Amino acid sequence: MNTTRRITETVFVVTLGALLIGGVLFVIGQAAGLVAGQNGWLEFFNNSIKPPICIAASVCAVAGFLLTYKHPKKAVPQQQKVTTR
Repeated sequence: MNTTRRITETVFVVTLGALLIGGVLFVIGQAAGLVAGQNGWLEFFNNSIKPPICIAASVCAVAGFLLTYKHPKKAVPQQQKVTTR
């Protein structure tokens, strides 16, 4: 496996995990702020949690896009089947 592809896969997996965990924390925090009626909590999660989640999502999207490219495989000579009657 290519080193560049391995690095891209690692970046994809790490950023995907980060954005999923961050997204869950963001939603739970926003919901708790709404239920408690605390505007400060909503502002905190919006100003401190959302920007890193958006960055992780962008990096993950670019890495996922790069992973769609495939290297051309070397042509392997195929044997022809011989049929006898």
